[in-house]
Amino acid sequence: MTRILMYNIDGKKSVEIKNLCRKLNIGYTDVDKADYGYTLGYLLGESADNTKREGEDFSDEMLYLSEFSDGILNLFLSLLRKRKCPVKLKAVMTKTNKTFTSFELYNEISAEHRALKNGETYHQA
Repeated sequence: MTRILMYNIDGKKSVEIKNLCRKLNIGYTDVDKADYGYTLGYLLGESADNTKREGEDFSDEMLYLSEFSDGILNLFLSLLRKRKCPVKLKAVMTKTNKTFTSFELYNEISAEHRALKNGETYHQA
């Protein structure tokens, strides 16, 4: 099922994104800070591993996009721009990152975002 995990998105922007999700038949979940230590796979119901790991809290907005086809992904991102709902930190589910916690995903994509903004290449070993 196509689904989005939403982090730290409130108010009008949250309503707009959720309305867009309903229109496109995309499931969504607001992830509570208390659940940031679980793996993304667990939060999506794809893993039974409920081990909780520690990490540094974050308050930036972030979206994690799960099981999006290219067409739906492009449409969703285009409509987000059209509706003026920018979320700078976004990630698409991969086999590797679904084993990350929300903390780890945030650290990874925020470092990538900073590197791109500074015209640098980001590759974590």
